Amino acid sequence: MNLNHAVRVFLPTPIYHRLVTSSIAKRLARGSVWSLLGSATSRILVLVSMILVARVLGQESFGEFGLIQATLGTVGLMAGLGLGGTATRFVAQYATTDPARAGHVIALVMLVSTSTVILAVTVLITTSGLIARTLLDAPHLQTALIWGALLMCATAFRGIQNGVFAGLERFDLIAKLNILGGVLTLLAIVPLAHLMNIKGALLALAICNIMVWFIGLVFLLAELRMQGICVRYQGCWAYWRILTGYSLPSLLASLVATPVLWFAMTLVTRSEGGFSELGLYHAAYQWHGPMVFIPMILMSVSIPVLVQEWEAGRRARFRSVTFWICGLMFAISLPPITLVSFLSQWIMSFYGHGFREGWMVLILLLAAVPFHALAKISSGALLSMNRAWWIFSVNLIWGVTLLTIAEWLIPTFGVKGLAIAFLTAHSILGTLSFGLVFIGSRQLSASQLTTDKTNKREGS
Repeated sequence: MNLNHAVRVFLPTPIYHRLVTSSIAKRLARGSVWSLLGSATSRILVLVSMILVARVLGQESFGEFGLIQATLGTVGLMAGLGLGGTATRFVAQYATTDPARAGHVIALVMLVSTSTVILAVTVLITTSGLIARTLLDAPHLQTALIWGALLMCATAFRGIQNGVFAGLERFDLIAKLNILGGVLTLLAIVPLAHLMNIKGALLALAICNIMVWFIGLVFLLAELRMQGICVRYQGCWAYWRILTGYSLPSLLASLVATPVLWFAMTLVTRSEGGFSELGLYHAAYQWHGPMVFIPMILMSVSIPVLVQEWEAGRRARFRSVTFWICGLMFAISLPPITLVSFLSQWIMSFYGHGFREGWMVLILLLAAVPFHALAKISSGALLSMNRAWWIFSVNLIWGVTLLTIAEWLIPTFGVKGLAIAFLTAHSILGTLSFGLVFIGSRQLSASQLTTDKTNKREGS
């Protein structure tokens, strides 16, 4: 059974005919099916891996493991500079219309990211003792942070690689690499966690990501040759405005979100429950992430399509595709959220002794999924509109909301206070982000049109 036949069997006839007769729908469906397959498989494998690791490490060490991952994610975000999204946006725009320019954009992204990742790894290793003592209040985690620098490096490079693949609309390759990463993680992380505790788990994740990145590099070079895109470093700095006009606001938007959540997690470690409480949050969040992955897929596969619709001036069609994706997201995500919420106590007990009491945290994080998903899809639409600064603004509001509520509730309610803050902040973020897409795509002023034309002339 091929992919087309499988889709015909499982989809209602009216929806299937709409897919095969609409070029946009076919492109979105093709990318979504492959991304769904890869992400679903890899997420399930990683989820099983984390359950097994939690049983090996115990509740407190699993909380420490989660905080280290969050710390590495924060530093890695600054290392990657949001360049994966930049690659997706501009490779999608130029891959077919101007392959030479697409090659220059890829070269610029690779050159800048290599420099920043090396700098970030150096800073992380040098300051690991200071971070462990003062920021994490856990000096014994210094060695784990050093081991984690390797994971941060591999994750940053994989993110940029996937960004280029997404811009080329090779979601099938991303899917296959994600599945490979999930299999390798499941095979490696439990034995190494047994041998080396937290450091072993981090080392396993790093080795798996490095292996997948090398294999992906081989496929990427072949794909670029096939599409006639030559990565040329000479002259790539002529496109430096991409970094200030797109990468910088995207980075700032992410720098609001990731460090804020990381800081809120450190507040939990300083509460009465300490790292044991954080272990409950880390376990519950393992289920929030998979619930958001379908909207993330829809966002990633829609960006190339939305970019081309926006650049062609088809505003009504742009809105129609965006709103259709949002409706599809709600229809797909609500049933599993309801089911997992109903089974929350049973699911949390899988992680080992003491985790069952975190069932309410799981329910609160699941309740945030629709709002988080709406924000992700809306962000993809805003990026397609080249409105990265708008995303930064709403993320700033999100960060202030989450920190204010977290500092107020965590001292009294512990990790449940963090979960309540998470839900409240994401409900505001999703609503504001969607509102900006709706208003911005309908009321594009004459002055903004002039600005867009000026930016295009400068980019050329």
